[in-house]
Amino acid sequence: MANDQIGFLRRLRTVRDFRPDAVPQDALNDILEVGRWTGTANNRQAAELVVVTDPAARQKLTEWGANTAAKAPVALVIVTAGDKERAEHEMFDEGRLAERLQLAAAAHGLGSGVTWLKNDGPERAKEYLGIPAEKRVRTVIAVGQRDEAAIKAKPKNPQARKDVGEFAHVGRY
Repeated sequence: MANDQIGFLRRLRTVRDFRPDAVPQDALNDILEVGRWTGTANNRQAAELVVVTDPAARQKLTEWGANTAAKAPVALVIVTAGDKERAEHEMFDEGRLAERLQLAAAAHGLGSGVTWLKNDGPERAKEYLGIPAEKRVRTVIAVGQRDEAAIKAKPKNPQARKDVGEFAHVGRY
């Protein structure tokens, strides 16, 4: 059983090409539940999501830097409290949440990709999506059915993974 779970975790890949098919509502509900139950610093649960399915809104997110938002049928915008004194905690929680959302999508056979709003994108997204000004917005998770034909047509990255001995240092660096 551990081998199956480790294999599942190792197979998680960022997806940048999606088919236009809708994400099944039960899958989206599960993804949101996993997000809701993701652990947070001091259990503050400072993160929220805006689920964006409107194509025009997803296009705006892409224009503001979240380059795959328009390609996927669902974009999940992560919103954190924006507490400057807890910025490091919020960033850590945001990263945990992003990967958990991706893993939940993969559990349903869906692809996902993490992308960021850039430059004035966070402010414009907050205004466009009705997110309060004091909140922090940066990360967007694109979710949908993988476009296998488009993925296979792309050149492969020949760079191999580091050997575990280059990655993990035991006892000391």
